[in-house]
Amino acid sequence: MNPLLRTSLLLVIVGVSMPVAGLVAQILRPEGDANAQILEIERVVRMRLALPVDRETAFDAWTVSTELVEWLPHWVEMQVAEGAGFSMGWDGYEGVWTGTYLEVDRPQRLVFTWLAPDGVFPSGAYETVVALTFEEVEEGRTSLLLEHSGFREPGELESQLQAWRGYMFALRAHLLRSTVD
Repeated sequence: MNPLLRTSLLLVIVGVSMPVAGLVAQILRPEGDANAQILEIERVVRMRLALPVDRETAFDAWTVSTELVEWLPHWVEMQVAEGAGFSMGWDGYEGVWTGTYLEVDRPQRLVFTWLAPDGVFPSGAYETVVALTFEEVEEGRTSLLLEHSGFREPGELESQLQAWRGYMFALRAHLLRSTVD
């Protein structure tokens, strides 16, 4: 597996952990009861990416519109502040993705809702949450942790995982180009 694009997802069954793509579940089986009771199912995309820039530059790639359109959408309107929002889209696609910034802590953390347009997910449009954590691992190098949660269906999580893999590749390529220029 590419170490730059990694998911860490776990299935916890009566205290035993094992990796499972796309699902984190905690299952409790009462003593003597053969039926398992699901206490919590959390579908989360988790990816960690090594970036060749400092935290401020990595953070700005997500929060400065002229930087964001270099690697994610074709167009974006955004006001980066807690409670403010964004809308973005791609040329040739009529749908608009929207969201609200829940936490803006430059350059450590950025959390926002993500609402895909109707037709993207089979179960219809609904809001999910993306949390980005930027950790400077050494001067000029940042580790980015992306966590995208709130999916209703495993297939929707898998679809978004594939999309984020492409976006993270594009982000890293954009930042590599900027270090050469």
